[in-house]
Amino acid sequence: MQKAEFVYATFIRTTPEKLWEALTNGDFSVKYWFGFRFEAELKVGGKVRILPPKGMEGHGDHAGEVLECEPGRKLVYTWNPKDTPEIAKKRDSLSRVTYEITPMGSQVKLRLIHDNLLPEDIEKDPKTFRGINNGWPAVISSLKSLLETGEAIAFVSDCATKAD
Repeated sequence: MQKAEFVYATFIRTTPEKLWEALTNGDFSVKYWFGFRFEAELKVGGKVRILPPKGMEGHGDHAGEVLECEPGRKLVYTWNPKDTPEIAKKRDSLSRVTYEITPMGSQVKLRLIHDNLLPEDIEKDPKTFRGINNGWPAVISSLKSLLETGEAIAFVSDCATKAD
C-alpha cells in the first residue's frame, strides 16, 4: 500500500533554542496546540505523549517513542493515532513526525514532516482541523504567532474539538 507524506515548512523570528523549547515543553505546547500537552523523554527510545485537554480525551493520547533527538536541531518520534478498528487494520506501523530546525539569520526554518500516513489520515475538507493536512498547519501557525507576537491563535472552540 502506498504511504502518504505531509510536509510543512515555515520561517519563525526566533532562535533555535526558543523554538526547541516551544516544541518540547508541555507548559508551552498547551498554549498553541489546542490545549494539548506535549511530553517527551528527550532521548532515543524515550516516551512521547500528546495529552488532550479536558473534554477532548477522544482525540489523544498519541503516545509514541523518540527515534532521533538532536536538541535545537531535530526531533523524530512515532505518532500513534486513535484509529477506528477499520483503519487500524490497514496500518502496518505507526506514522512518524520529524521537526527539523535550521537557523537562517535572524529567523529559523521549521520543517515538519509527517510520514508513513494512510490515505485516511488526509482530510479532503479544507474547512476543518481534522486530518494531518489541516491540523498541523493550524498548530504550527499558532506556534509561530505565539513565538513572534506573544499570542497564540485563538481557534473557535467547536472547530478545535474536531482536531486530530
